[in-house]
Amino acid sequence: MPAKEMDGDQMMDDFEDDSGLEYEQTDELDFTGEDDLLLEDGDDDDELPSVLYKGITRPKTEDDWRQLLLEASREGVPEYKISDTYRDGSLLIHPAFGLGVVSKIISPRKMEVTFESSRKLMAMSIIPKAA
Repeated sequence: MPAKEMDGDQMMDDFEDDSGLEYEQTDELDFTGEDDLLLEDGDDDDELPSVLYKGITRPKTEDDWRQLLLEASREGVPEYKISDTYRDGSLLIHPAFGLGVVSKIISPRKMEVTFESSRKLMAMSIIPKAA
């Protein structure tokens, strides 16, 4: 079924129709509640699994992080990749250290990861150079 064709003048008339777009400078803009609509970089539907969920506060001690790690499910947890970006609470599986949880984001390229028996400073968001 072909798309309906419009001539250029009709398209301009539709575009220039500004009825209902009146705004007076005395009107106050209200942005309350719109923070929920803003997406941060990396937000998408296939977000990394996390031990932090709504209603839980960020753990203060390494032992608290380890407790959350022990309660976490390994199902769907991605393998650690230096090129991936992680957030506080993100779960990952490291080939040598096992299941870990991101306990602190230090910079856009460094994070602290708590594993069952250790805590490591690890790189993230690093794109390897092509050889």
